[in-house]
Amino acid sequence: MINISHLYIYPVKSLSGISLQRAQIGINGFQYDREWMITDNQYHFITQRQIESMATIGVEIDSTKLTLYCTDSTPLVISLDFGRKTLVKATVWQDCCEAYDEGEEVSIWLTRHLGKYKGSALRLVRFSPNERRAVPNKYLNSEQAQSAFSDQFPYLITSSVSLDYLNTSLVLNGESAVTMDCFRPNIVVDGLEKIEKKTSYYLDEAAGRYRFAMKKPCTRCKITTIQQDTGVVRNSKEPLTTLAKLNMSGDEKNAIFGQNAIVSSAENLMTVVEVGDEVLLNI
Repeated sequence: MINISHLYIYPVKSLSGISLQRAQIGINGFQYDREWMITDNQYHFITQRQIESMATIGVEIDSTKLTLYCTDSTPLVISLDFGRKTLVKATVWQDCCEAYDEGEEVSIWLTRHLGKYKGSALRLVRFSPNERRAVPNKYLNSEQAQSAFSDQFPYLITSSVSLDYLNTSLVLNGESAVTMDCFRPNIVVDGLEKIEKKTSYYLDEAAGRYRFAMKKPCTRCKITTIQQDTGVVRNSKEPLTTLAKLNMSGDEKNAIFGQNAIVSSAENLMTVVEVGDEVLLNI
């Protein structure tokens, strides 16, 4: 039996995630996921790849406000009302997206806690509700999918079986085990082997309420080497070296863990996914 064991959202790209018992499917992924992003003053995106300590900024969100916090400061509260916020163009990878700048107070707070990046103060932008950032057609079969500020896909799904397999190999080689949070998934499933396989397949909720289409095994990066509760690099080579050797997807060149996914039907929008849901594997 395959079950959903954990659900996460990351309202601000590369800051701490939020563990949920239930999450609502939205047009760009789970509600609020990667809706905000930290940038430099030219509105180019910044992640833990550049500033590891971003992992240590906590995040809370409700229907009226986004709150950022850390251990040595007063929390920063940001209204979800777009109000008079300035519309800008922000860049994430190769995509230029319409976004709203959250203002000077937010910029000052972030820069105080994370420091400048290459001499630039940090800014926080919010994905515009009028923007559409499409998943590249080469990954889709006449489907349509889009995301906010995630790297490319609206959902990342990982398996506890794969994590156990990875950690067994790490420990046997004298390395430390890693935790699932360093892979920053939206959905974690129990009971599914070889989630990284290249063949396209689906995970269907047992009662037919939603369907996720697996579209691309996820190539991993430096962020997996960062301990998410401290913002410190554990080991600059692991788990990337071991993942590449394990070759779980059949990709001999890259470190792969998890699957990038989309919701395969617009009928699934607004559906709620819950921890404990049973899902079925369909080819």
